[in-house]
Amino acid sequence: MYIRDNRAIISGMINRTLEKVIKNSLGKGKVIIVYGPRRIGKTTLVKKILAEAPKDQQLYLNCDELQTQNELAPTSLASLEQVIGSAQRIVIDEAQRVRNIGLTLKILIDAHPELDIIATGSSSFDLANKVKEPLTGRAYEFQLMPVSLAELIDYFDYRPRQLEGVYERLMRYGAYPGLLELSGEQAEQELSTIASQYVYKDTLELVELRQQQLLPRLLEALALQMGSEVSYHELGVLLGVKLETIARYISLLEQAFIVFRLPALTGNQRSQLSNRKRKVYFYDLGVRNALIRNFNEPSLRPDAQALWEALCVNERRKYQAMNQGNINMYYWRGLYGEVDMLESRAGQWQAFECQWDDEKFLVPKYFKQQFPEVQLHLLSKSTLHEYVV
Repeated sequence: MYIRDNRAIISGMINRTLEKVIKNSLGKGKVIIVYGPRRIGKTTLVKKILAEAPKDQQLYLNCDELQTQNELAPTSLASLEQVIGSAQRIVIDEAQRVRNIGLTLKILIDAHPELDIIATGSSSFDLANKVKEPLTGRAYEFQLMPVSLAELIDYFDYRPRQLEGVYERLMRYGAYPGLLELSGEQAEQELSTIASQYVYKDTLELVELRQQQLLPRLLEALALQMGSEVSYHELGVLLGVKLETIARYISLLEQAFIVFRLPALTGNQRSQLSNRKRKVYFYDLGVRNALIRNFNEPSLRPDAQALWEALCVNERRKYQAMNQGNINMYYWRGLYGEVDMLESRAGQWQAFECQWDDEKFLVPKYFKQQFPEVQLHLLSKSTLHEYVV
């Protein structure tokens, strides 16, 4: 658990930054779609927003229930109006379970733009495919990520000197909100359950039965290569499948919010991307550690630097998603050096180097030649909070 003076300090739900964003999007005649990994707190968040409406205007629909799936099938406006009744604020949880859910939402919001409709989904490939075309111009889309360092600092009022212990906890057990108040042993048990029962649930439904045993092996291989460049060809050789199969499965894992890819920026031109090089990070480091069955303290781990790099990349993604919108992120590798992260927004660039143990670093000479005006910032235990809060 997060500890201050040897006492548990969790006393309620951490305020999620996305809550304010969603509230500001209500009342505008558009459907709000919230994506995110399973068990990340989507239901808790949308129920909290739902509860702020007058009680007689609230409606929560759980699409894991077969009856709800049938009721929300887009047969006619009259049948859908019968389902929602007098409700003005409606939550449709796990909406991807409903066949043609995009058409259902389109029918409702076109006929009743005064409604506040919030739909959640844990698999972007499924829900997005069902809502993108019908809801063109009719929806706001948001992604709920694991709890951010900024949210933890805001909730617990941490001071900079207290953050090293927080970093170590995040590197070991990740940032699933339901795990923050658990002991280390309890968190390990829960993460093992999440990794074995929830991580594969969405993707297994879309892969061939004969290849379903590939997913655990692929995820473990990706976990062990975190922080390093990933070669689809080498993974294919290791796992005995075609390169195209590896690429497709990683894409499915990305769309299920399990991993994400960071492309390589190479060559002399900033617009030149490598089609062969990429890094793959996990949305949550606790899940990653569960997959390789290692929850040891960073000081005892050979992969401490890779964990720190992944933590920094994740926290910058969360920060940018909530504060500056559309940011392109890359890493750079030259002949004689590497830069962990580059960010580009509207032609403006900045770069970051992640260092867990050694706060001294040298900017690669070739990088300085190619990016002479781009400042390289150090993300260390003493500086990370300055760049994510």
